[in-house]
Amino acid sequence: MKKIEIKGHIVGDDHLEVYQWFGINATSPSLVKNAIAEAEAEGEKELLIEINSGGGSVWAGAEIYYALKKFDGTVKGEISSLAASAATFIAMACDHLSMSMLAQFMIHGASTWQQGNHQNMADASDFLKNIDDSIISSYLTKTSLSREEIRELMNKDTWMTAQQAFDKGFIDEILFGNSTPDAVASVSVADNTMLLSQDVIDKVKAEILASKTVVPDSVNVVEPQAINLTNKKEDDVVMDLQALQNEHPELFNQVKNMGYEEGVNAENARIKEIEDLAMPGNETLVNAAKFENKSTAADLAVAIVKAEKQKGANFLENRKEDAAPLNDVPGTQENPVNKDSKEENLVNELTNIWGGKK
Repeated sequence: MKKIEIKGHIVGDDHLEVYQWFGINATSPSLVKNAIAEAEAEGEKELLIEINSGGGSVWAGAEIYYALKKFDGTVKGEISSLAASAATFIAMACDHLSMSMLAQFMIHGASTWQQGNHQNMADASDFLKNIDDSIISSYLTKTSLSREEIRELMNKDTWMTAQQAFDKGFIDEILFGNSTPDAVASVSVADNTMLLSQDVIDKVKAEILASKTVVPDSVNVVEPQAINLTNKKEDDVVMDLQALQNEHPELFNQVKNMGYEEGVNAENARIKEIEDLAMPGNETLVNAAKFENKSTAADLAVAIVKAEKQKGANFLENRKEDAAPLNDVPGTQENPVNKDSKEENLVNELTNIWGGKK
């Protein structure tokens, strides 16, 4: 039996790297599909899906659901702690679904963010209703509840104990007992299901790409539309630096130290590139590039070329100015007699020399 874990946030493949960079648990379709491919290559006919997730992207969840349903064998599922939002319809792909008596099962309607005129809002409303209908269809494969009964549960964000989920037909078995205890410790939605905002995703992806030695193809994969299945309101998912420092001081310090180290390395590289371009006569430009205007080596190279060009122009202009007084000196004509005498003497001397060798 091959065990596959569905833990943390349900995210798209293009977002997974960011969550891993922050050290946040996340599951993407590629992780699940790769694990299924390994199981098939090993000849496995049974999968065990262990679920502990507060949900996430409806698109990623739908892709995982599809991959599990396509598996040519038996899929067993166990909810160890939490199955909420997108994680619940992933769980519906299991042929047999068990749930710990201390776990929680939560279903609710899809949500998104939209801006624009009344028609945009109406379109968004229709879009979300269609998403809910698709999710309800997955629940109908296990429970005997009607579509309207499930819709009512989703509309009011329903949390269920293992016993309640069993009674409504969402699960097939309760692990470690047949009934729930009087008090059940629930999982905080705020702590377990907060998704990173798209702005944070984009910025961190840019930093990750910039730190790599190999630049990938310039293809930006964008999900059709951001869907939030985490029972969170827009204001609740905003994470700025101050909130990160207050709520996750160790992560904040780690990010700050990484940024400091990258900054030092980048500055050292800039200084070295500038020093490699240094040439006599341009000390002022080099020092200014290093410490004053913080120029790049490319900017300095352009400045040096311009300076050398100006030096050449200044040199020619100075030579013209130095030669100007000579233009006022009257010229003299050489005496033809003296010239002929010099030439005659030279011919005589050469004749004597060659004549002596004869």
